Amino acid sequence: MTSPGPRSGGQILVDQLVAQGVEHAFCVPGESYLAVLDALHDAKVQVTVCRQEGGAAMMADATARLTGRPGVCFVTRGPGATNASPGVHIAEHDSVPLILFIGQIERGMRGRGAFQEMDYRAFFGSTAKWVTEIDDAARIPEIVSRAFHVAMQGRPGPVVIALPEDMLTDLASVADAPRVEPAPIWPGLTQMAELQKMLWAAKRPIAIVGGGGWTPKATEAFQRFAERFDLPVAVSFRRAMLFSGEHPNFAGEIGIGPNPKLKARIESADLVLLVGGRMSEMPSQSYTLFDVPRPRQALAHVHASAEELGRVYHPALGILATPPAFCAQLESLQPPNAIAWSAETRAAREDYLGWTEQAPAIPGPVQLGEIFLWLRRRLPEDAIVTNGAGNYAIWPGRFLRYRRF
Repeated sequence: MTSPGPRSGGQILVDQLVAQGVEHAFCVPGESYLAVLDALHDAKVQVTVCRQEGGAAMMADATARLTGRPGVCFVTRGPGATNASPGVHIAEHDSVPLILFIGQIERGMRGRGAFQEMDYRAFFGSTAKWVTEIDDAARIPEIVSRAFHVAMQGRPGPVVIALPEDMLTDLASVADAPRVEPAPIWPGLTQMAELQKMLWAAKRPIAIVGGGGWTPKATEAFQRFAERFDLPVAVSFRRAMLFSGEHPNFAGEIGIGPNPKLKARIESADLVLLVGGRMSEMPSQSYTLFDVPRPRQALAHVHASAEELGRVYHPALGILATPPAFCAQLESLQPPNAIAWSAETRAAREDYLGWTEQAPAIPGPVQLGEIFLWLRRRLPEDAIVTNGAGNYAIWPGRFLRYRRF
């Protein structure tokens, strides 16, 4: 690859974003990364200037959720970085690819307690997938390329990159890095054969889908699999878009305040197929739904991160795979000649409908259940609902029906 002529570090960085297909970035401007702002002026990247860094990071997070590519956010040093930290924390917990660029003090001032100086590796080390600082402008393409790989590979998540102010004004002649695509992680044939054996032996199986890294094609493939095996399917907390709420196999969301009948169904299942999710505190009902470390149910856990398999729950079958790769292989599985659990699937659907067709009366004039039933009847199929994670999430989790990815 031919290297262009000398460019400033700020220009090299922006050129890497263009090479990676970044179309939109979010920021709160600061003097610590003026060279980047100058380069963005004429770049083919739309920039949204925000009032607060946490909002900027969360806007980048939302962009990542909608595109599958890393959201990009720029903030200034010190308080700019700390204000952005909630967005990094959310991206880590929700498995969202995000890259946060932070302006940094000049390299020669490090360790002196300079104005707004912080150790970003220490501050973000427990919540980001990777935290680094670029000392050499010539290494910007290499490090940005790696950041996109880390953010998207395996379990997606956030990357934090500090940018010393003087490094961004240095000149370097270096080639741009190629566009990054995450490598799919395919399940082994032996594991898929073992999963088929477990399904054939089951009497009361249930599938739970969750986590990040899904695509429309993957959700469609999983729906076909659920139809062929006539499996009841639940979605994890705030992952309702992964399976249509109108589908006859849909059994509901296991999150805050779930249907007691769905909770009992998972507890009494003899096989739980968990795809993509971690079953952390909210969906696991404070880690009570499965025994720790060995669940009483046979657990087949599919996840894109080897570190998550066995982290809390020891699975009867652990499958290291990204959701799209795993779902593509589901076509190879054959259902038993006689499906033993079809009546359970119909009962799970009836339990869901009974839980969501009529809202309970609550004290006061504002009836939230009725409000969400009203919304459910009127929202178009492609409506995007933005929701947080407080106890009020009981209401959309119970009454809204998401129909597609």
